[in-house]
Amino acid sequence: MPSRFTPVRRKYVIRSWIVAAAYITSMIGAGYLIGNVGVSRPVAVAVAVVPGLAIATMFYVTMMMIVDTKDEFMRMLAVRQQLIAAGFAFSIASVWGCLEVFHLVQHMPTFYVVILWAIGVFVGLVVNRITHGVWGECP
Repeated sequence: MPSRFTPVRRKYVIRSWIVAAAYITSMIGAGYLIGNVGVSRPVAVAVAVVPGLAIATMFYVTMMMIVDTKDEFMRMLAVRQQLIAAGFAFSIASVWGCLEVFHLVQHMPTFYVVILWAIGVFVGLVVNRITHGVWGECP
C-alpha cells in the first residue's frame, strides 16, 4: 500500500518528531541539571530556555509546512487549523487568566498554553474533517 503522506507532510512529520525529541530531552535535561545538580543561575537560565526554543521551532516547522504546501485548498485548511488552535488556546488562557486575577483558581504556568494549542490543532483537524470532508495537510 503506498504512503498517503505527501512530501510536504513527510517533511513536516519528520521535523516535528525531531523538535519533539529535542523538547522532551531538553526538559528532562533541564529538570535534572537545575533540580539535582544545582547549576549556577546563568547556566540554569540558559538550560531552561532551550525547551522554549524547541517550542518556538515547532511553530516555525508548522509555518514552513504551510509555506511548502502548494495546493491552495490544503494550505487554507492548514491555516484554518492553526487559527482554530490559536483561538482555542488563547480563549481558554484568557478565561483562566481572568479567574486567576480574582483568585478563583490556582496559577497556571504559561507554558501550558502550548499544550492547549496542541489540543487545538487536533480540534482544528476535526473541524476541517467535519466541515470540508478532509483532514488537510497537517496530520
